[in-house]
Amino acid sequence: MRCLYLFLILIIIGLPVFVNAQEKEKQKSKTKSEEKKSVTRKALQQGIKFISTTPKDTIVNELSIDPYVEYTGRIIRSIYIERIGFEKSLYDSTKKVKKTITRVANALHRNSKEKTIRNHLFFKTHEPLIPAKLSDNERFLRDLDFILDSRIVVIPVEGTDSVDITVITRDVFSLGGSLGGSFPTAPKFSIYDANVSGRAQRIEYSMLVDPERSPAVGNALYYRKSSLFGSLANLEVGYTELNTNRSYGEENEFAVFTRLNRPLVSPYSRLAGGIELSRNWSENVFNDPDSIFAQYNYGILDTWIGFNMGADKRASNRHRQFWAVRYFDGNYQDQPEQPEFLEERKYNDVKGYLSEFTLYRQDYFKTRYVFGFGRTEDVPYGYSIGFTAGYITQLLMERPYAAIKFNYSFASKKGNFYRFLIQTGGFYRNEDMEDVVVQVGVAYFTRVWNLNRYKMRSYITTNYTSIYNRKSIDWLYINKKFMPGFSNYDLNAEDRTYVHFESILFTPWTLLGFRFGPFVSIDAIKVQCITCDKLDKTFIGISTGLRTRNENLIFGTMEVKATYIPSNEVGEPEFVFGFKQNLRVKNTGSFVRAPSLVLYN
Repeated sequence: MRCLYLFLILIIIGLPVFVNAQEKEKQKSKTKSEEKKSVTRKALQQGIKFISTTPKDTIVNELSIDPYVEYTGRIIRSIYIERIGFEKSLYDSTKKVKKTITRVANALHRNSKEKTIRNHLFFKTHEPLIPAKLSDNERFLRDLDFILDSRIVVIPVEGTDSVDITVITRDVFSLGGSLGGSFPTAPKFSIYDANVSGRAQRIEYSMLVDPERSPAVGNALYYRKSSLFGSLANLEVGYTELNTNRSYGEENEFAVFTRLNRPLVSPYSRLAGGIELSRNWSENVFNDPDSIFAQYNYGILDTWIGFNMGADKRASNRHRQFWAVRYFDGNYQDQPEQPEFLEERKYNDVKGYLSEFTLYRQDYFKTRYVFGFGRTEDVPYGYSIGFTAGYITQLLMERPYAAIKFNYSFASKKGNFYRFLIQTGGFYRNEDMEDVVVQVGVAYFTRVWNLNRYKMRSYITTNYTSIYNRKSIDWLYINKKFMPGFSNYDLNAEDRTYVHFESILFTPWTLLGFRFGPFVSIDAIKVQCITCDKLDKTFIGISTGLRTRNENLIFGTMEVKATYIPSNEVGEPEFVFGFKQNLRVKNTGSFVRAPSLVLYN
């Protein structure tokens, strides 16, 4: 009985204390919630102001670190995530998106989850704020294919040396599709969701219907997960019957493949690397005679890893050194039976070891109207110098390889961009250099010219490539990458000079969210052909067309283009009409890449 009285007394004494503690906890949680709302409300106002544009805005380049410099070294107290919905237009702040469109978009689309965004961050609470690290992360988020734009906004905490950070993102409508192939005789359809359930997962299915195939229908299925388990590594797996994997041979190839890749997302990251495993085989879906069909089966193993030296340098120092090693093995289990194919490089095993040491510094400007129709674009500037060495075995030749690569780019605040490229690489055998490639490139982008509500930008790029003492590498050639509708792999050229000029007018015209830009361009190519009647051959293409893009949708720019070639590969005038879908051009890229040979075609 005495114990019961004692227990009741303890309850009577402790209950008010417990209730009071609960009330304090509720009040603390309420205060924290109100504090979060206050911080994110301020951040949203700033973020939308930074992202949104008006038809008459003036385009000036901004250093990507500028918004964060004044907070250097402050401690990050809290990180909040906010997502902007489809109801607001980011590319004309004077307009509102129609409610019907907003309702349909929100019904079909799942916004990126907060955890998904956090899995793509590389700064944490309780660590000092590094301006360049935040700007790198903002750019990284913008580069994700399911994000339209992002801003990271810093709000100082009054009376302390701490700051609160709000990450603001706006998704694109992640459902999409494309139509390709040879329409209407052999159309290819693709449907995809780039952000399934808002979890940074892409699923894509493609189907080709071609009566000349057997079977008439070919399929492909692809899956991608971005930042697997928050590691910033991307996983890709797929199966294709449509020759869409990395294919060596010229026949229609089936393939199963897996890739895991972790890019160097920032100079403050330590590791980067990747691995690819695939099995590829040719299938005679077009019922070619056995005498001409190349039956083969090969596998690919390609793996690399790199270490970023100096990741812990002080915040203001962006100079880095990166060292990477790579091993690749393309192994044929079955080679074509035809003797002429056995002498070709692409139908033989290739194995190689490469190591590359890179000195680099890269920063970014934020601007608009380079390749996009008003979205924020990140333009890199800085330098990289890479030294490559390795050992390659192919066509019964075992040869050491060496290369040097130099890149330099600069962007002025007025809006002009400059890029320079010099690289050369070759093999050493029998006391001589073989298969040497030399390449020089220059690009110049003008600033945006404001013509009332219209904006115009022009650019010119030129590239010179030459090969010396060719033994096994491919000759230089011209294909549609250089000039629309032009494919000639039989020129056997050892020198190629390519010049491209383009001017595009970004208009205020809109239709259902699509923005339009008419353009004109000129392509000029000069090759030195050792097997042609005339040693020097020059080809010119004059083009005009229209590009359109809805930045809120997942698929890229669409382009309708007409090209006049006064003299084609057989010396006759030619008109070429083309349509491109999912045209994607970005200025940004990885700080460093896997060790590689000098690529030229």
